[in-house]
Amino acid sequence: MKKNLLVLLLSGLFALSGAFAQSRKIMGKVVGADDGLSLPGVSVKLQGTQKGVLTDGDGNFVLPASTGQTLEFSFVGYKIQQLVIPAGNLPLIKLKQDSRLLSEVVVTDGYSTTTKKAYTGSATTVKGSQNENKPFSTPQQALQGEVAGLAVSVNSGQPGANIQVRLRGLGSTYLDANPLYVIDGMIINSGDLSRSATTANAMAGINENDIESIQVLKDAAATAIYGSRGSNGVIIITTKRGKNGKTQVRFDAEGGVTTNMAIPDAGKPLTASQYGELYTEGLKNAGYSAATILSSQNAYGINSGQSNNWYDLVTKRGSQQQYNVSVNGGSDNTKVFSSLGYFHQDATTLNSKLTRISGLLNIDHNISKRISISTNLNVSNVNQNTPYNSTYYSAPIASAYFLRPYQLAYNADGSLNSSTSGGTNFPSFYNPLYISQNDVHGLSQTRGLIGETLKWTIWDQLKFTSFASIDYNVLEETYYANPTMGDGSVYGGYGGDYYTRYFNWLTRNQLDYRYNVKGVQDFYIDATVGYEAQRSQENYVTAEGTGYAASAPTLTTLSLASTPVTAQGTYSNYTYNSIYSRFSANYKNKYVLSGSFRRDGSSKFGSNVKYGNFWSVGGSWNIDEENFFKQQNIVSAAKLHASYGTSGNANGLGNYASKGSATISSDYTYAGYSGANYDVIGNNSLTWESARKFDIGIDLSFFKNRLTISPEYYHNSINGLIQNVAVSQTTGFSNAIENIGAMLNKGLELTIQGVPIKSKDFTWSTNFNVAFNRNKMTSVAEGTTGVHDTYYYLAKGLDYYSYYTKQYAGVNPANGDALWYTDATRTKTTTNYAEAKYVVNHQADPKMFGGFNNTWNYKGFSLTAEFYYNFGNYVYDPIGRYFSGGAYSSYNKYQYIYTNRWTTPGQVTDVPKYVVGGIADNNGSDAAVSSRYWYSGDYIRLKNLSLGYDFKDVGLLKRLGLSKLNVYVRGTNLWTKTYDSRLPFDPEVDINGYNSLSIPKVKTYTVGINVGL
Repeated sequence: MKKNLLVLLLSGLFALSGAFAQSRKIMGKVVGADDGLSLPGVSVKLQGTQKGVLTDGDGNFVLPASTGQTLEFSFVGYKIQQLVIPAGNLPLIKLKQDSRLLSEVVVTDGYSTTTKKAYTGSATTVKGSQNENKPFSTPQQALQGEVAGLAVSVNSGQPGANIQVRLRGLGSTYLDANPLYVIDGMIINSGDLSRSATTANAMAGINENDIESIQVLKDAAATAIYGSRGSNGVIIITTKRGKNGKTQVRFDAEGGVTTNMAIPDAGKPLTASQYGELYTEGLKNAGYSAATILSSQNAYGINSGQSNNWYDLVTKRGSQQQYNVSVNGGSDNTKVFSSLGYFHQDATTLNSKLTRISGLLNIDHNISKRISISTNLNVSNVNQNTPYNSTYYSAPIASAYFLRPYQLAYNADGSLNSSTSGGTNFPSFYNPLYISQNDVHGLSQTRGLIGETLKWTIWDQLKFTSFASIDYNVLEETYYANPTMGDGSVYGGYGGDYYTRYFNWLTRNQLDYRYNVKGVQDFYIDATVGYEAQRSQENYVTAEGTGYAASAPTLTTLSLASTPVTAQGTYSNYTYNSIYSRFSANYKNKYVLSGSFRRDGSSKFGSNVKYGNFWSVGGSWNIDEENFFKQQNIVSAAKLHASYGTSGNANGLGNYASKGSATISSDYTYAGYSGANYDVIGNNSLTWESARKFDIGIDLSFFKNRLTISPEYYHNSINGLIQNVAVSQTTGFSNAIENIGAMLNKGLELTIQGVPIKSKDFTWSTNFNVAFNRNKMTSVAEGTTGVHDTYYYLAKGLDYYSYYTKQYAGVNPANGDALWYTDATRTKTTTNYAEAKYVVNHQADPKMFGGFNNTWNYKGFSLTAEFYYNFGNYVYDPIGRYFSGGAYSSYNKYQYIYTNRWTTPGQVTDVPKYVVGGIADNNGSDAAVSSRYWYSGDYIRLKNLSLGYDFKDVGLLKRLGLSKLNVYVRGTNLWTKTYDSRLPFDPEVDINGYNSLSIPKVKTYTVGINVGL
């Protein structure tokens, strides 16, 4: 009996010791099954116990467990998955997406990654797959209408043109008001970095097909971590990375044509017969004799029987093509993504085109279980031809409006007309065909974005990350204006070569620590501290010369100029030195509290205020995690979030703007002797603009997350605006920049996403967003109240872009004279322009804008329609008076003037009698500046329409050796609805509301194919 008891006891001890021997630390990683991306915040629980953890920012977790026990993985938007712990290492855990609507489940701010549930800030994610293969030369164009509160103004059809982006209103009046751009952790130089091209964009080198996702950070909780550069918002672009598993090869090709978007009927230039009729009528109304009229007609060529349609001559049908090939794959330890792309767009305006070659190589490698490295290499070369834009005398589009139909492009022998003698020739504006053939406007932009990341898990809760990057950008520009006609004619030809180099490096070292609060399940605190340094060096080399041989128009090299004009080189740089920290406390994904602090120092600012402090606090309440919430079935998810904090802006400020002794010019003379002088007065107290941001929002989901509604309110107070103010000229300067003035942006955003229909064969998904913003000045510098930028009025309580002009009252039906209101009451009119008072009326900022997108899928077919809309603003035509009145009769006119002009007594119209030389009162006041040239900027545009078919026949694909095959047709900018019948131009213009006769935007019609191997 004792012997048997001893045997049983020993057996139990051995079994128990074996069980203890199997207990160990289980380490694993969770990723998405579809995209292979790490999933932070996944709940990992040990079945049958109270043990559990959440995955960290890289999807990793560590949990004490034993072989044979079962792990359960759950994450919002993904199916619950179970795994029996094997004797060896855990396999990579891949969670499959749930059939419910998924929306922004992972959020990154460039410094860390978390889940939407654990995020307290306001951020919107745009998946890269939404914008792949779209025929846009820059990624900003594709963002239009996709993010609530993000206004994207595409004001030119030039491929590679600079794009104006505003997040939650105008954020600065003197500095750059565009968001900060971050690509794969690199804070990059953005905007127009060129010096000769009329418009260029440093982002044109980014291939949309290489983008995994774009995060738009809005509020203080999201942007304060960027400190002095985050007040205008932050746009984070993350490129694609390799996935473990079978190597995948993908090939995309797209090609098609581009055509001009239709000019509104009101703004079409007159035909030859229409111009001749209007001009003759204007001569008669001016009282000229029949003989004088005939002489004038002959001088203008009206009776010659020869004419041009200039708009047709300077525009054409363009082409569009792009090709992309990518390879991705790897193992658990090494993953690689590489791609090569070619993009070419030949625009519809003469000599307007762009070609881009791009390459991407991203490598992730695990050196050991605790150490990994990542390499990012993104290179591109953009070659761009950009003709003159806006109202330059040599600009092709401006010429199409200013030139009369009777000014002939070609001589009788078929050669290009280069005469500037007047009459039917070109005394002021030039022959754009000759300029296009003989002038050069070239830009070659080569960019390399290089990043290296080292991650070291020091122990399970403590991680160290070291990051270094280089943003290397070289621009080579060539300018040549021929000696015969155009801007170079007065110099006997003018040439220039411009070399610009930006060497921008950044380094960052960061510690992340997670503390699991003892004794409290699912309660943890994340803390981060880091140091960041950045320096951007700018080098400029300029060489210019005049005097070229007119007999050899093809010899445009600068070395052939007979007279050197300029040969100079300049150098400048800016630096940032920063420390930052953040924390986040998360209890059961139910209550989350966060905070951040950053101290920035910059070389740009005065010695008294080189450093600034920026901070934020934020909190969120996931109401759907409460027990009481689970008692109802109406709302499936609910989250309330709010934040408050500060961030700054220094973007666009000159590198030495605060330092009067830093920049000196040596082109001064005194008493015949050469000398030098300071360029700026300097200000040792010049510092950052600072924005105090408050944000509150709620996310509600219904019908098992098939409908999500997210309203959000924000209140952004911007103080210390940097402005140019007048100073006593005894200082030697007339102006200086100071931190003075303040303004406010406040508004409401609403995003609605849903899947109204979801069946076996048919799915309809929709996305709608709208933003309402109000801007007003809350403080202005003493003495600056009044007119600014010619047509706006600056005063406390007004929108910064409030128009200021005399009010047009239409036409006197009795005699066709123009009328103006005498004052703001609009009760009395006058025919004397001088008697009318200036009035603040309307603004350039839209009161409402957004997007509305729909996708319908039926079996293998997919139809997508994307709309953008804009309401509540007015746009201004500063050059419209040249095309609207007889005061400038030598220029062509708008169709609206011809169709609606006053001709007979009693006629009710808003277009005055046409009189060559203008109506006698006040020097031709029929073309005087007034509200006559302001128009409603309301419009709706079908931005993208695509129809595709995805071959899902697995057998067919296997026989072809393919894993994927999709074909599609696409059209962009196919339809625009406007609401002002007088509007003579496209209402999508600059942020300031001006029509500048830029290169027209285009429609594209393309066919594409996606192939996967």
